[in-house]
Amino acid sequence: MGYTLTPQDLNGTLEEVAQVIGVPAAIMLAQRMGGARVYIPETSRQDHPIALAIGFDNAKKLSEKFSREYLEIPSKSAFRKIRNKLICKLYIDGKTANVIAPLFGLTRRQVFNIVSEVKRHTIH
Repeated sequence: MGYTLTPQDLNGTLEEVAQVIGVPAAIMLAQRMGGARVYIPETSRQDHPIALAIGFDNAKKLSEKFSREYLEIPSKSAFRKIRNKLICKLYIDGKTANVIAPLFGLTRRQVFNIVSEVKRHTIH
């Protein structure tokens, strides 16, 4: 059985963004534009960096909600820490690497490596 992440699984700006465009697109935005301060135009265009990162339909949704605002996208390293904690939580809760990997666009091996790395740092 699969598992679906909710916006509440993220935090701060990513949670707000996920409530508008969904968790997969918010994760994609963080992975592609992490660390950026991004201006949300009143009207989105297909060639805007956000549209190129997460698709034009999602960019339009962000323009409707956050028109003429700046969004601080967490840095990629900060996002990775959030992502890795979530991965470990899901794994501890009994979700398999086969379920977790596609939620974050990772391979099963990457999930195992993340869980192993976090375990190594929490034991010492």
